[in-house]
Amino acid sequence: MKRKIVWLVVSCLMVLALLAASCAKAEVPAAKEAAPATKEAAPATKEVTPAVKETTPAAAETPKYGGQLILVRNGNILNWDETIQPNWTLSRNMGWTNLNLIIGDWTKGPAGTNEYDWKAGNLAHPGNQVGQLAESWEFPDDTTIIFHIRKGVHWALDPNNAASRLVGGREFTADDVVFNEKRILWDPKTELYQTAGDARPLDVVATDKYTVKVKTPKGFQGMTWEYTGACIAMMAPEVAAKYGDYQKWENNVGQGPFILKDFVNMSSATWERNPSYYETDPVGPGKGNQLPYIDSAKYLIIPDLSTRMAALRTGKVDYDSGFGPIDAQQIIKTAPQVKYASGWGGFKLWSLRLDNLKPGLPWAGDVPYVPPNPSVADANALKVRRALNLAVNNPEMLQTLFAGQGSTLSFKIIPDEKNYAGVYTPLDQLPQDSRELFEYHPDKAKQLLTEAGYPNGFKASVIYDTGTAEYADVTAMIKNYWAKISVDVTLQPTTSAIYANIWLKHTYDEMILMGRSSYNPHVQYATYSTSSWNLSRVNDPVMDAYYFKMAEAYTDWEKKKVIMKEMNLYAIPKAYYVYWPVTYTYLFWQPWLKNFHGESSLGVFKSVALFKYTWLDQELKKSMGH
Repeated sequence: MKRKIVWLVVSCLMVLALLAASCAKAEVPAAKEAAPATKEAAPATKEVTPAVKETTPAAAETPKYGGQLILVRNGNILNWDETIQPNWTLSRNMGWTNLNLIIGDWTKGPAGTNEYDWKAGNLAHPGNQVGQLAESWEFPDDTTIIFHIRKGVHWALDPNNAASRLVGGREFTADDVVFNEKRILWDPKTELYQTAGDARPLDVVATDKYTVKVKTPKGFQGMTWEYTGACIAMMAPEVAAKYGDYQKWENNVGQGPFILKDFVNMSSATWERNPSYYETDPVGPGKGNQLPYIDSAKYLIIPDLSTRMAALRTGKVDYDSGFGPIDAQQIIKTAPQVKYASGWGGFKLWSLRLDNLKPGLPWAGDVPYVPPNPSVADANALKVRRALNLAVNNPEMLQTLFAGQGSTLSFKIIPDEKNYAGVYTPLDQLPQDSRELFEYHPDKAKQLLTEAGYPNGFKASVIYDTGTAEYADVTAMIKNYWAKISVDVTLQPTTSAIYANIWLKHTYDEMILMGRSSYNPHVQYATYSTSSWNLSRVNDPVMDAYYFKMAEAYTDWEKKKVIMKEMNLYAIPKAYYVYWPVTYTYLFWQPWLKNFHGESSLGVFKSVALFKYTWLDQELKKSMGH
């Protein structure tokens, strides 16, 4: 306890020191109030690339061991159990210690062949993944997956941790896989159970000590492979048997490159190098070296944005991410020595509840929607949804919120030609009924509302998370735009904890804001009828049919790309959500962090897994005065 109190004091002192050290405290620019429009805006321009040039990767250098990597996160770590919180939330703290069966192939990224830039937050298919705890896999028929478990991998042993002593550093086996797959994918209370939906495995069995057989629903083999292989962090069964779950940090026992040594609430988390980690460096000057290179890693929990920016400028932290264009440009201007990269952020959606939980919503119509001959109610509801989009001044929002960096075309596939060449349809090539949704046409919006039976508009309410800084500005701007067509929306800001409970249980009855990954359109999180992420509660048989087609074509990337493109063109004009621009997310790192090229995720939510390949040039750091 005394040690934790000391750390808490040290953390507070560090925050104060960072504030003092910052030569010019960065202020977060507030969004300007949208100016009243007297006429319709011209069609939106094409997407804008970042105004500043990204850092060019330096030539490879011989890796060196040692040092502590210091990173930042802006929110507290609430628990360490994927049955309580989803894997995408926990990956930043679980990825250091607990491995998946498969992972993105580091050798195919910038460190190797550069086939993938690994800037996509959630991109996986058999061509870009390699075995991790599973050495390999096979598909003997269309409803079976065989995972061959890597021999000789042991659970990390920390003699100072009771849970670790309980596991005793034993070998990881197929029985561990079966326990974890069933615990996550067969429990209706878990987020992944809901997300996987029809792709949940029918059975998971260990046929011997190092072999796991997974039986899949017909047509979902690829999707089941992704969920079972890439989305579950493997935990020690005996720990749950004794302690009930893994919510406490002391119950974390893994097989990864690091061991969790300490956690101080709202202050920091610390990991140390796992001396028994199995992996060697697969590519580059360090090929064959035992991983990881760094001795330890520490997360500093710093909610205040200006303090985070000061920490980067003064070299107190080695890495931080999640900055928008305006804040990023301030960092680049005031700390030119810091390296940076940018990639497309996830799209954000204004969800419109469509399942008539609350009857009579103007945008809802009949449930389910039955194409191609919609009822009068469906036709009018579509007019309302299109009106809500047409009334949003997307070009102005792009400029005001994101300094013009990004794209007004934000759904369903964003302009990422690196990862989705041949799938994305540029804005100027979209049909008019799709293209206009990303422009600004308030007069047409008013006309559609009148045709739908709402000449005087209507009232609505929207829930949003106060923990997402962008949402306050977005909701204020859209409220202003909608007021011009007589739609009066009440804003309902909620804390992150309350918000998470509302969306996970789908207890909102009108509108809610939600961000989604832009890099997995085949999953159709936002539009597949049974997806927990489908916050508009879309129930469109055509969209579901596309989901099944993409699932069946999962391993045929070229065929799946054709289906994704067609699906995208169908989905956009339906306006199941209200769209607003997508922008770039910037990440920053110090020049002494080596073998890092701006990657943001090594596959499916693997943002910290890649740090086992990086190393610290401590001589360079010292020469720069740190």
